[in-house]
Amino acid sequence: MKYFLMLSMFLLIQSDWVENVEKDIKRIDTEAKFESESEKKDSNGEVKVKRYKTKNETKISVKYKYDKFMDLDFSYYENEKLLFAEIIEGKDILIYKDERKKEDPYAALIEKINYFKNENEGISKSRKINIYENSNIEQLKSELKKIDFKTEKTDSTEYKSVKNRYDQFKAMQK
Repeated sequence: MKYFLMLSMFLLIQSDWVENVEKDIKRIDTEAKFESESEKKDSNGEVKVKRYKTKNETKISVKYKYDKFMDLDFSYYENEKLLFAEIIEGKDILIYKDERKKEDPYAALIEKINYFKNENEGISKSRKINIYENSNIEQLKSELKKIDFKTEKTDSTEYKSVKNRYDQFKAMQK
C-alpha cells in the first residue's frame, strides 16, 4: 500500500511540471512574435531556421529537408533559465549496417518530445512507424497519431545532447 501511494504521488508530481511545460508551449506558440529567419542550402537540401520571441522566452523552429529521405521539423523552447522542450516530427532515414533489402523500410515517421524540468531531469516521449517504398505517407501520419508514446525519464546526458542540437541551429541565425 505504501509503495502504491508513493508511486501515485511521484506520478502526480511528475505530471504537474509536464502539464506546465505543455501549457507554456501552447502559450508561446500563440503569443510569440516572429523575429528572424535564416536559410542554408546545398546540393542535397536545405535548413530553414526561424526565431520567435515572447517577453521572456525564445522559440526556434527548424525545417530540415534533405533529399527525399529526410524531412524533419524541430521546435525548441527556451526561457531565461533553461531549454525546456524539444519537439521533433517528420521523416527520418534509417541507416543499415549492411545493405538494405528491398523489403526493409527506408525511413521512419517519428515524433519525439523532450521536456526538461531542469538540466538533470526530464522525460522523453517518442513514437515511430516505418516507411516502405510504396507507403502512403498521409495514411502513415494518421496511423502514427494512434500509437501510444513510449515515455522514459531522461537525465543530464539527454539535456546536453538536445542543447548541442539547439546551439547548432541557433548558431545558423548569426
